[in-house]
Amino acid sequence: MFFAAIEVIEHPDDRTFMLELYHRYYRYVRKTIYGLTKDITDIEDLISDVFIRLIEKIPVLRTLTGCKTTSYVVYTARSVAINYIKHKYVERKHLYYGKDMDISDRISDDGNVEGKLFHESDLELLGRAIAKLPQRQKDLLHFKYELEMNDKDIAEIMGIESNSVRQYLTRARRNAKKLAETEMAGDEQ
Repeated sequence: MFFAAIEVIEHPDDRTFMLELYHRYYRYVRKTIYGLTKDITDIEDLISDVFIRLIEKIPVLRTLTGCKTTSYVVYTARSVAINYIKHKYVERKHLYYGKDMDISDRISDDGNVEGKLFHESDLELLGRAIAKLPQRQKDLLHFKYELEMNDKDIAEIMGIESNSVRQYLTRARRNAKKLAETEMAGDEQ
């Protein structure tokens, strides 16, 4: 896929630049993506996605030198890998397992409709509050509670120390709670 995209680049200098970039950083990109996704099946497609994204940034890449170029390429690879992880989670969430696995059969109807409605409105309020958080905090909460990742994996993806993950999670939860309380107070007025 990447090599087909290379052929579309108009200027031969840009094509040469991207081919050199590809050969120089291929291993770094592969290692970064595999380190985050632990998935070998789609790795070549993800690597192509990284370099296709970088084609759009040729003018920026030409101004960078040494470790700045490496950082830019690795950051792009991390971004592609994180988007892939999120996409895979959404795919799994919406899979249909068949009639035998219908979740509606497992939900008990205890007659407490009012309690369920309050719970649903609380979840909706919390969801709106989380949507207002900075992207880094949203990602942190997503990895921990939706993807159920351990602290070590979260630390690796987020680029933070493993022993700091709980502190960041506490801060994100606290901020979400404040936002929810502020919105609830606004609704009551």
